[in-house]
Amino acid sequence: MGEVISLEGVARRRRRHEAFALHARCRVILSDSVRHARAAAHVTHDRERAIWLARLRKLEELEAWAVALG
Repeated sequence: MGEVISLEGVARRRRRHEAFALHARCRVILSDSVRHARAAAHVTHDRERAIWLARLRKLEELEAWAVALG
């Protein structure tokens, strides 16, 4: 005998898997952005350093939020 498969359940699992993959990719991008901002903050001129440090702080906060989500 065959088994009835819920297409709704299959679609839900697929969407969940895709969302998890997108979230993981987003975390990688954020991590790379934080690393780049840290490096840039160390080599910029004094008058631009405040801008880079503010950007770095915002990226770190966003990265922490994304990590907290899972």
